[in-house]
Amino acid sequence: MGLFDRILGFTKPAASAAPARSSKSDPLIKPAGPGATPGAGATPGAGAAPAAEPGNGAAMTPSTGATGEKKGLFRKMESNIRRAVDGYVDKKADALLDDATKRAEEFREETLDIVQNQAMQLLDITEQRIDKKLQDIETLLEQRLQAELRMRLRALIWTLAFVLLMAIISVLYVWIKRSAGLENAPGNAAAAEARR
Repeated sequence: MGLFDRILGFTKPAASAAPARSSKSDPLIKPAGPGATPGAGATPGAGAAPAAEPGNGAAMTPSTGATGEKKGLFRKMESNIRRAVDGYVDKKADALLDDATKRAEEFREETLDIVQNQAMQLLDITEQRIDKKLQDIETLLEQRLQAELRMRLRALIWTLAFVLLMAIISVLYVWIKRSAGLENAPGNAAAAEARR
């Protein structure tokens, strides 16, 4: 009978199994009642052997090895995927960093060129304004010098005219005096004798 039971997959409850120890703090293990068979209240993971399914033909063994292999395979796949993603992200980051560096260099060069051009334009405008101011100052100085020279020439002309006028007046005075005969007057003769 035991052979047929094994072949057909029928199992009997294990009567010789020791009852599982239960505590009040463990909610998964139910304490065995007075009418329960020994080991009936234990959970499959707490000491009772797993029962084989009827019709399978053989007792099922725990698949801890298969799950361990699956977990190891998943971990390897996860590590490979992580490495691939990290490598892709690093490549993309390096490419983006290189592109940003090139763009920053181009922008710096363009900005420097624009600033230099604007500075040269400002310098040209400043030089033009300075030249214009210098020309204005030179023209003003020239005008003032010419005005001063004109005033001095006028003063000289007026002085010369006054001297000439005084000379003409003195010559006329002497001529009138001689023509009137005032040189031989008695007062003049007495003054001449007194001088002798």
